[in-house]
Amino acid sequence: MHLDEAQIVSWEEFKDWQVVTSHPAFPAAPESVTSPFIDALGVIGGAYPAYFEAMKVFHGIVDNDWPKLERAFQFYLAENWPRFDMAISQILEEERPIDASVLMRYDLVHRLLAVTLLPLDPCSPYPELKEVIWQRAQPSPELIGYVRQPVVKKELISLQKRLFEQINHLILIRQAWTPALPLLWANRLGRPVPGDWRLPGEDFVVLRDAYRQNFELSCQALTMLVAIQNVVEGRSAATIRSDNEAAPWIPTDFSGKSAPRTLSQFRKLTAESKIAFLDRFPEVAAAWHESFDRNIRNAIAHADADIVVRSSEIATGKGMIIPYIKFVEAVIKQIQLLLLWLDLAKLFRVYSLPLNDVS
Repeated sequence: MHLDEAQIVSWEEFKDWQVVTSHPAFPAAPESVTSPFIDALGVIGGAYPAYFEAMKVFHGIVDNDWPKLERAFQFYLAENWPRFDMAISQILEEERPIDASVLMRYDLVHRLLAVTLLPLDPCSPYPELKEVIWQRAQPSPELIGYVRQPVVKKELISLQKRLFEQINHLILIRQAWTPALPLLWANRLGRPVPGDWRLPGEDFVVLRDAYRQNFELSCQALTMLVAIQNVVEGRSAATIRSDNEAAPWIPTDFSGKSAPRTLSQFRKLTAESKIAFLDRFPEVAAAWHESFDRNIRNAIAHADADIVVRSSEIATGKGMIIPYIKFVEAVIKQIQLLLLWLDLAKLFRVYSLPLNDVS
């Protein structure tokens, strides 16, 4: 190819230039003498068969069956069971619509999402967090009465819809975050990671918007945890504290007067203020702060935050520097929380069903 306007440079001019061999599925190290694929295999170590199996399952479902799963979820939300049965049968490759119970219908689509997404994180906090929350979310008369309120049922369906739409969006932009999976696996498994591992930053704006939406949706989902804890502590699901309590629930970030008394007041809090109510759920709080690291949130919140191409870092005018690949890794961790909130909303909806549907 001949380019008339191309600049001709000499060896002396470009010998100090940084050259990075990029790869669509793996991070790259500028000083590496091997390919990103070989580097990633070395970092993941003996876990590479499990890693590639997880990738095989994930891509097999999202590349082939995701539109069917998306349709099935919409029918599930609408409780259009004949069409739901047909859609699920297509995914499971059944010759005729499945003959499922109501409980199975509520559970099937969530199981398919779990099979798709959970293996992406080899040490996902999801199983532990689910056990902790489900142990508290027992189907007491108080909790069942709360979730059977028409306004609450409507809120749960709306929340599930928003959560699934966000997961669907993350699937559609998967090329932006899947290359950071080797970093997540290495960190989870305690493997050493190249200090100069990096990813191209052209998807920063897309992932920044996804990160913000993940955070907002997760904050909205905290209402369910607060309702559960209210019942556990002997109050109504909608009452956070009352005047006659010896030790009312007031997180350390609040004064007695500013702390909300009801779920309605809790919903009006800022997203940041809602996080304080994780003090009753230490395991969830640990996973939350790992997924929504304050330093990363502060960095991307700045209007002047931008990607520095040469170093593959997020920089702000105030001097904050965050490795872009760590930011992408955080987005992947957040998927596990979105899945958890989606499953918890399902549990609440099951509790709201008439008794004859769940017996």
